[in-house]
Amino acid sequence: MEETVAYAPVALFVYNRPEHTKKTLEALQQNIGANQTVLYVFCDYAKNPDSVLNMQKTRDYVHTITGFKEIHITERSKNLGLAESIITGTTEVVNRHGKIIVLEDDLITGKYFLTYMNDALTKYQKEKKVFSITGYSHFPKGNPKLPESYFLKVFSSWGWATWSDRWALFDKQATGWEKTKTDPGLARAFDYEGCFYNCQMLYRQMEEHSINSWAIRAYWTLFCNDMLTLFPNHRLLENEGFDGSGEHCNLKGDYLDGVLAKERVTRFPEVIEEQDKSREELMKFITKKKRIYKLKRIPYYLKNPAQAMAKLKEKLSR
Repeated sequence: MEETVAYAPVALFVYNRPEHTKKTLEALQQNIGANQTVLYVFCDYAKNPDSVLNMQKTRDYVHTITGFKEIHITERSKNLGLAESIITGTTEVVNRHGKIIVLEDDLITGKYFLTYMNDALTKYQKEKKVFSITGYSHFPKGNPKLPESYFLKVFSSWGWATWSDRWALFDKQATGWEKTKTDPGLARAFDYEGCFYNCQMLYRQMEEHSINSWAIRAYWTLFCNDMLTLFPNHRLLENEGFDGSGEHCNLKGDYLDGVLAKERVTRFPEVIEEQDKSREELMKFITKKKRIYKLKRIPYYLKNPAQAMAKLKEKLSR
């Protein structure tokens, strides 16, 4: 594949974790192509007095960074929260540049991350069925049965990229989501045949308002439009936010301890569809790893939703 000329801008969303932000940016600086990349940093405002000190430390640090083609820093004057911050910032940047790479402040990228993202953005820019690109792989050390990269009907919010025409489809209201409460077939399909907790998340976001997730609405957008995400076989980034410091992340498990790719991804699928083998391997892996989750699946679409949510809350409170 020819070298990418026009690098996509990177939008980085930070809040009140200066040490995480520092690691994220230091890793990104080491990426091939970092010096050709325009970086946008969006700093959310503190939501309470306890967050002010670390918020300011984070802001002070991002004003010291170098190593990118251009650096633009936006400091919010009020707390937007992660979801609104990402939605508004992504919309602003992607509409200006036509494409975007999105990172949060706890993602540690390998040196080939930007190369892969830009190569894929270039290759699939006219393929309307491709909703996004991600640098994350579900497989900690890759999967020998799968190619270098492949499509899944799955969305990943960990280090992702898209184009302005695809992002324009983003449905903030998750139109029609209510059908998942009464249509078991639809709900199971959205849950990737029972592998993920998508329906529960969507219910909590749209009806219960107990979470603030833009990602589940992006997943719903992809699902409803029958679109795909390109995944690498080997991870091009790691998430280091599962230490209790973040707003939403407190999972544990060996699947989080992966190995970053040591080589550049050079092979991309020509057929724009989810292959049976890729789907089969992911479902097999997720099923095997369910033992690491603290919660057991509650298929609320097969039960009373209110009762299921009550049980979920009870488990979360333990």
